[in-house]
Amino acid sequence: MTAAELRKAGVEILKSAGFDAPRHECDYLLSGALGMPLLELCLVPALEIAAPQCDRILEMFRRRAQHEPAQYILGSAPFRELELTVTQAVLIPRPETEELVTLALKLAPVNGKVLDMGTGSGAIPIALKYERPDLQLTASDLSPEALKIAQLNAGRYQTDIEFIHSDLWQNLSERSFDLVTANLPYVSEEEYKECSKEIFFEPVMALTAPHNGLALMEKMISELHAHLLPGGAAIFELSHTQNPMICAFGRSMNFKAESVRDLEGKARFVILYKE
Repeated sequence: MTAAELRKAGVEILKSAGFDAPRHECDYLLSGALGMPLLELCLVPALEIAAPQCDRILEMFRRRAQHEPAQYILGSAPFRELELTVTQAVLIPRPETEELVTLALKLAPVNGKVLDMGTGSGAIPIALKYERPDLQLTASDLSPEALKIAQLNAGRYQTDIEFIHSDLWQNLSERSFDLVTANLPYVSEEEYKECSKEIFFEPVMALTAPHNGLALMEKMISELHAHLLPGGAAIFELSHTQNPMICAFGRSMNFKAESVRDLEGKARFVILYKE
C-alpha cells in the first residue's frame, strides 16, 4: 500500500466515525507513525509502506476513531522545545501549561530552588531545567506510574531533577523552595461527566478533585507558608471560574494574590506571593 492509499483509508475511517477534520487527524497520525514531516510525506504519495507497518497504522486510525487521543496512540506529545513520552498514566501536556512555564522562568531567581507538585509526565520541571540549567528542580507526584514516565522523560533530556513520591506535602515536610508550580487536579466531578470523549482516556485522579475542584489546591495552600522561602511564590494553573476563589483563599492565608490571563484572555493562573 502506498502512503497516499494509506492516507485515504485513514480519512475514510475517521470520516465514518464522525470526525470534523478527518484529513487533519489522519495526517497527524500518519506523519508521527512514519517519522516524516507532513510536507515531506505529501511529496512522496507513491511511497510504498510495508504490510506490517500498514496494519499497525490502520490500527492507529481505528483507535483514534474510538476517540483515543492521538498523543497516546503515538506515545508522545510536544511541549515547548521538548517531545515527551506519554501514556495513559499521565495527562497529555496542554499548551496553556507552556504559559505556566513562561511565568515560572520569569519568577525563578538565579540558582533558585523550584518544586513542581503533581508533575505527571514531568513536562514543567523538565522544560524549566532544559531552559534554565541553573535551577534546582524537585518534582513530586502521588502516582508511582506517573513518576516512572517523568523520570524517563528527564533522562531523555539529561535533566537533573529530584523526583519524590508524595501526596501533596506529605514527603516534603522539611523542604522549602523559592518557587512552587502546581497544575493539580481541578475539574469538579460534575464537570468531568460533561467532558469530551477524549478526556475519559486520561487518568481521572489527575483531573478531578472534590469541593468543586478546589479541594487539593486549598489543602496545598493551607500548608504553603512553611514551604516557601522569604519572597517566594507559587503558581497555580486552574479554571478561570475558580480563579477568584483561589485568589480569595490565598489572601485568607496571608499571601498576596495575582490573577494572570492566558493568551486567550482567560484568567488561567494564580500567583501567590509570600511577603
